Amino acid sequence: MLKLMKKWLKKYDEWCASLGLTPENKRSCVPYKKEPNRDDR
Repeated sequence: MLKLMKKWLKKYDEWCASLGLTPENKRSCVPYKKEPNRDDR
C-alpha cells in the first residue's frame, strides 16, 4: 500500500510541476500570481 501511495505522490508532483505549481509558487489548485510592486504600475 505504501509503495502505491508513493507512486501516486510522484505522479502528482510531476503533474504539479508540469503546470507550474511548485512550492516556490505556493503550490495550489491554481497558479499563484504575485502582486505587482508599486513601481510596476
